[in-house]
Amino acid sequence: MIINKIITNVSDYYFDVFMAISESLTGFSVNELQSTGLAEIYYRHILDHIEAATFTEFLNVSKNALENSYTQDQLNNAISADILANAATQDIANSIITLWYLGTWEGAYVNDLSYKEGLVWNVMHAHPPGAKQPGFKSWGVKPVNSNA
Repeated sequence: MIINKIITNVSDYYFDVFMAISESLTGFSVNELQSTGLAEIYYRHILDHIEAATFTEFLNVSKNALENSYTQDQLNNAISADILANAATQDIANSIITLWYLGTWEGAYVNDLSYKEGLVWNVMHAHPPGAKQPGFKSWGVKPVNSNA
């Protein structure tokens, strides 16, 4: 079983499933996702913007994939077969990935922090323009993976 119990303020039974499947969908650890300060906000935002039964079904399918997988390869296969191959759950999975990476849900930012903490900035080894500065004298440091 790949679900780890998460200590958080959210009392909802499915929050742990949401975080575990978010980890698998994004490639970022649960700790990294929680360090954005947006885990509970995103969870509640999804609950407010899609039907509870639809989200619950997605989480049940995710829970089954997580509980029946004992290796990362098994989990990847289960996600591909059970979540991404099904149109109903695929849309929610894609929206969750977009939410974590870009901070948007249906094209709109969830809040000011969601832009600043989007995972895309970590992947690009960059900072969100106008929101977080790179730091004093950062212009003197050669960029990561630079050939210059």
